[in-house]
Amino acid sequence: MSKLKHYRKMFNQTQQEVANNLGISISTYAQAERGQKGVSDKLKIKMAKYFHTTVGILFFGDTITNSNSSNEKVISNK
Repeated sequence: MSKLKHYRKMFNQTQQEVANNLGISISTYAQAERGQKGVSDKLKIKMAKYFHTTVGILFFGDTITNSNSSNEKVISNK
């Protein structure tokens, strides 16, 4: 199950309700939930705020990397 779907179910909402609240079409939300459509950074932030979580947790899991330098650092969201 995708994180988007997981959070949507936790909030006990339909895809249509989430899409309406985010101001996007249901098809855009459904495709994002299935991983079939890329999500803009702006929309990722909006979704994370809506679900009261972080972009990292919602889209990248518990661990994300920061590759701003030649030595990649692992950042834990725990």
